[in-house]
Amino acid sequence: MTISARSPEKEPSQPKQINFAEPLVASVRVYLAHEVPAKQLTLVPSAPTPPPSPPPLPPPTLLPCSSEPAAPPHCDVDIATHTAKEDIKGINFEARLKRNDLNNNASRSQSEGASAEGDMPSQAELMQRQPLLARAAKLDAPHTQPTTDESDPDQEHSPQRHSGDFIVEIPPGAVREERYPKEIWKTIMSFFFLFLCVCINMMSLSLVHERLPDRNTTPPLNDIVLDNVAARDWGLDVSEYLIMVSTTVAMLVVVFHKHRFIVSRRMFFIIGLLYLYRSITMFVTVLPVSSTTYNCSPKSNNTTPLLVIRRTFYLISGFGLSINGKHTYCGDYIYSGHTMVLVLSYLIVAEYSPRKLWPVHWAMWGSALLGVIFLLLAHGHYTVDVVIAYYVTTRLFWTFHSLLVTPYRAGNGYNHYMIQREWWYWAFTYLERNVRGPVPRRYDWPLPWPRTKLFSRLS
Repeated sequence: MTISARSPEKEPSQPKQINFAEPLVASVRVYLAHEVPAKQLTLVPSAPTPPPSPPPLPPPTLLPCSSEPAAPPHCDVDIATHTAKEDIKGINFEARLKRNDLNNNASRSQSEGASAEGDMPSQAELMQRQPLLARAAKLDAPHTQPTTDESDPDQEHSPQRHSGDFIVEIPPGAVREERYPKEIWKTIMSFFFLFLCVCINMMSLSLVHERLPDRNTTPPLNDIVLDNVAARDWGLDVSEYLIMVSTTVAMLVVVFHKHRFIVSRRMFFIIGLLYLYRSITMFVTVLPVSSTTYNCSPKSNNTTPLLVIRRTFYLISGFGLSINGKHTYCGDYIYSGHTMVLVLSYLIVAEYSPRKLWPVHWAMWGSALLGVIFLLLAHGHYTVDVVIAYYVTTRLFWTFHSLLVTPYRAGNGYNHYMIQREWWYWAFTYLERNVRGPVPRRYDWPLPWPRTKLFSRLS
C-alpha cells in the first residue's frame, strides 16, 4: 500500500463522508509505518514536522495504552475489531489488511534491510490473488475480425467476441473437440444415397410409362387451372431455364459455405428422400397425360430389366429435363419434380445465405413462383402435383432443420419417442451426431488458391 502526498494547490476538497474515516486513515498510516510481527504498535518519538498549508488533520483516536515506565507504550491496533466497529460500522478490513501485508513484504524488506523468509509470499500465493486478466492485444497488430464459428452476424443471439474476453488456455496434450467436423465420409455416403434414390425414381418412371393410359382414348383429367388456360408449349422451356438458374445459385451458396460438407450432406439426404417419395407416389397411381401436345415415346410391349436400366441411365443423362430432348417418357405426375427443385432451391438459399442478401432471397422466391406458373401454363403438370410437391418439400425441409435445434435429440421421454417415429430418424442422428449447434452463415474460398477477402465481408 503506497501513500503519496499532494501539493496544497492540487489537494481536492474532501467530502463530508471522509471526515468520519479520518481517524481510521491516521491509524492505518501509523500501523503501516511501525508494524511488527506481533501486531503491536510501538510509539517511537520523532521530531515533529511542520504541517502542510491545508488545515491539519485531527489527532488520531488511539486506543488505551499500557503505562508501564520500563517499556515503551504499546497500543492495540486491531482496526478490524475496534476502529471499524466504532467509527465505520459494517466494514471489515481484516482481509484487505492481510492482502496489503503480503503485497508490501517485498518493499519493506528492501527498505528495512531485514525480513524473514516466511514474510515473503510465494509465487503461488501471488498468482492466487491475481484476478483473471484478459490477454492484452498487441499495439502494433492490426485489428482483425473474429474468425470463430460462433460469430454469426445474421443471428441476434449470436455471441460476439470483444477485446476484453477471457482466454482459457488448453493444456498441452488435451484433445479439442471440433464443433463443426467435416466428416467427409458421411457426405460421400449421403451422395450415394441421393444417387440411389434418383435411380429408383427413374426406374419407376420407366415402368410407369408402360402403364400409361392411352392418350387416344383417355383425355386429361379435369383441372381447375388447366381447363381455363390454353396450353403454351414454350412455358415448359421457360420453367426449366428458371430451374437451371435457381439450382446454380443454390449450388454456389453450398460450395462457398465454410461448412460446405455439412450442408452438402444435408441437401443430399433431403433431395434423396424427396425423390424416393416421388418414385412411390407416381408408381402407385398412374394419371393420364396432362398435355395433348407433349411428345411421349412409344411404349415397348416387352419390358425387360435391361430395357429398364437403359431407360434409367438415359433419363439421368438428361438431368430429368425435357429441354435437352431426353425426357420423353410420360407419367411422372404426382408429384411435380419441377416444383420440388424450384422450392428447394429457394429454401437452401434462404437458409444458408446471409440476411443482407435479401434481394437474392426475393429473386429466388419470384423465380420459384414464375417457374410454377409457366409449368402450369404449358400443362406440364396437374395443379394437384404442384400443391403436393410444395407441401412435401417444405414440410421435409423444415422438419429436418427443426430437429437440428430440438432439445429432445437425446434422452428418453415422450417427445423424444415421437420424433423417433420418423423412419429416417436413425440416419439423421448418424449424420448430425457430431455437429454441435446450428451452422453459422460463414463463407470462404473452397480452393487453396487464390485467397480473397470478398467472403470475409459477406460473413
